[in-house]
Amino acid sequence: MPNGTGNAMKRMKYGDYIIGTKTDKQMNGMTAAWVTQVSSNPRLVSVAVGRTHYTCEMIAEAGCFSVNMLRPDQVKLARKCGFGTGKDKDRLEGLEILYKETGAPILADCAAYLDCKLYKSFEIGDHIVFIGEVVDMGDTGAELMVHDNEVFFGK
Repeated sequence: MPNGTGNAMKRMKYGDYIIGTKTDKQMNGMTAAWVTQVSSNPRLVSVAVGRTHYTCEMIAEAGCFSVNMLRPDQVKLARKCGFGTGKDKDRLEGLEILYKETGAPILADCAAYLDCKLYKSFEIGDHIVFIGEVVDMGDTGAELMVHDNEVFFGK
């Protein structure tokens, strides 16, 4: 098989998720695609966040995060939380927010959510992988958004 140009990794399928976290000072939401379940017992999920993202600091300080699964009609929200930094602006402004067991922000209008307490984190490559233990979850049964570079980045 030919070595290729690296396009094979770009073909992998992901969802678009809003990762929410809240400290005593601030609430933040950022768009992430690299989210997956890593254990059934205990229920654990991982999210990979670029190590320069403000969300890394916030999750480490808060000790919790939420994974908000978006519907296909929420591309505008994914973009709003996917560009710039939450350090200087409230990306979740104007959205109805719920708080469950951990206190991490949960979008009332998402398709499904996971409320996670931080279980472990580690640096790998240019990201920090946060492992969260799912302590609460909800699901509307709505279709989930699949990440599409052309749609998300407007190419």
